[in-house]
Amino acid sequence: MNDPGYAELQEENTWLRGSLREARRSQESAERMALMCMVLFAASGTLLALTWGGIIVV
Repeated sequence: MNDPGYAELQEENTWLRGSLREARRSQESAERMALMCMVLFAASGTLLALTWGGIIVV
């Protein structure tokens, strides 16, 4: 009942689960970074447009 192939599959399954968890964390981090960059770009673009339009005087 204690098949060495089964134990090997269990180890690989555990490793794959950890790898998947790490990949999900990396994905979430990348999505957060992309959102922050998008917000920063939007704010910078708005301020630049208002400055060029003469609404904000430097």
